Amino acid sequence: MVNSAARQVAHSITTRVVMLLVGAFVSVAIARGLGPEGRGAYFVLVTIAIVAISLGHLSVEQAQVCLWKRPEARAALSANSLLLGVSVGVLSALATVVVTTALGPEVVPVPSHTLLAVALLGIPCSMTVLYLNNILVLRARIEWVNWSGLCTGLVHCVVLLSLAATGRLSLAWVVVMWVISLALPLAIVIPVIRPRLRDRDLSLARRELGMGLRYHTGLVSLFLLFRIDILMLNAMMTNAAVGLYSLAATLIELTRVAVDSIAQVALPRQMEGDHDSAAAFTARTARLTLLFALVSVGLMCAVAPILIPVVYGSAFAGSVPPLLGLAPGLMVLGGTRTIAAFLLRLDRPVLMSAISVTALVVNVVLNLVLIPAFGIVGCAVASSIGYGVLGGLQAAWFLRATGLPLSRLLPGREEVGYLSAVSARSAAVVAARTRRLRQRDPAAEEDR
Repeated sequence: MVNSAARQVAHSITTRVVMLLVGAFVSVAIARGLGPEGRGAYFVLVTIAIVAISLGHLSVEQAQVCLWKRPEARAALSANSLLLGVSVGVLSALATVVVTTALGPEVVPVPSHTLLAVALLGIPCSMTVLYLNNILVLRARIEWVNWSGLCTGLVHCVVLLSLAATGRLSLAWVVVMWVISLALPLAIVIPVIRPRLRDRDLSLARRELGMGLRYHTGLVSLFLLFRIDILMLNAMMTNAAVGLYSLAATLIELTRVAVDSIAQVALPRQMEGDHDSAAAFTARTARLTLLFALVSVGLMCAVAPILIPVVYGSAFAGSVPPLLGLAPGLMVLGGTRTIAAFLLRLDRPVLMSAISVTALVVNVVLNLVLIPAFGIVGCAVASSIGYGVLGGLQAAWFLRATGLPLSRLLPGREEVGYLSAVSARSAAVVAARTRRLRQRDPAAEEDR
């Protein structure tokens, strides 16, 4: 079991690391091509679109998780994902246009309304991919989620680097390619899932929306917890400050690769079995994710002072302090990544939402106090504390609901051994793929 799980996690981590490297090239091209101010304008446009996705997705994926235990409903859930993704996405995009227009530039400063309209075109695509990817995770087909993301990232990277090499990289092209990157995964995930429209179930779709809405307040608050700092910085400071801070946030969030990989592999098993066995399994994965978070965040903090100025240029050296400020919160969240999934089993949407809202309120209040006094570093500290509040409350609820002691969430020798197994397997995967590239050999069965 350990070897099988380690193999799955290793393959997922290896693919995601490649995706991150590709994303790093994209990030460097954008940073060097647009500079801090241009990158800040791009990040504002993208953040508005991402906020619209978060507010508009109605937490349908949470309902999918809850309903997946009914085998007879799975075909309908797959078909409904396609229909709900498109319809809910279009409504969300239209609502964003109305809201941003009504609030005006004083509340929502927009660098370009034309480019914002282009960015919003990606919302229906992203919404559909979100729902379909969740179906793939529930089917334990995580490799296709990673594969679609990798292919999309490669196309995105090649086009942007080509534009940069020819001197045609601009804010408009960056936004357009971002939208295209949201749509490309559909070309892979739809043929894999093969949702059939005749399997659609409108009554089930209404139930998905109803169940999702019960959790939506909490999930919206959770998303805003990770993005409200960008919007507050945009309103209170310059685009250049937003550019520096957004780079720090992007880099530190890369450390969640291993944690997210473990969470995806664990999710199907967390939704099966009785309460006690699921709780014990969740505690074990929480110990693993905490260990991986401590190692990955620690490494990022160690290399960032050298990495950022060398790779992104001296203009981005100011991104190092906020990155260090965000680190403690990311470590705490690493330990509670799988705990949040287990809490869905308890079917307490009000309590779950209250935890997320509390963390968001703490974040907003601290940002209002610390940004004027300490700038982007104050913003980072405020967000980090908000993350800590979220993780701490989730862990406290989990321990109370399961009766487990706090020591069951702290990593030990077994988790260190697992980390070694995953690292060894990841190295083997990289070596095997490198050999295949050199020999131009078909994929070996062993590495599937």
